[in-house]
Amino acid sequence: MAGETPVIMPRYQRIFGVGPLGAIVSLLLLWVAWLGAGQMPEYAFDIPTAARWAILTAGLLAGISVIVWSVRSLPVASRGRVLCRGGVFAWVRHPLYAAFLSLINPALAIFLDHPAYLIWAAVLHPLWHAMIGYEEGSMRRRFGVEYLEYAAATGRFFPKKLFINH
Repeated sequence: MAGETPVIMPRYQRIFGVGPLGAIVSLLLLWVAWLGAGQMPEYAFDIPTAARWAILTAGLLAGISVIVWSVRSLPVASRGRVLCRGGVFAWVRHPLYAAFLSLINPALAIFLDHPAYLIWAAVLHPLWHAMIGYEEGSMRRRFGVEYLEYAAATGRFFPKKLFINH
């Protein structure tokens, strides 16, 4: 906001945000799901193998596409320095996280064919919402009203609107 000292984020945090912490938490919870699934094998869905592979492939391709689009929309050197509102960022504020949380992880959960993994994928959303609070706070301090307007127009992990007028 006007008159405030610019927010200076450490380079590591500016580039990666909460991604490394979130990845560790996500993998630990995946391990817990794996332990749970091993204790209750009778609860497997028995989805045909070909269907599971098709879902995993579609989730990976969609997720990788969003990741590539994200890096092209906001190169690593610009992260935390500019407020990107174009490309994939016109749809969601955190496309890298969204690629995993909304596309890759659910596809992996279905591929692994047990309710424990679906619970894992579902639990990650509120956890990541909580973790990115600090990251979004840094953006609010750095970009002020401009970021608040951007946040009001976009979703964190899912598009808020189906079509955004530019």
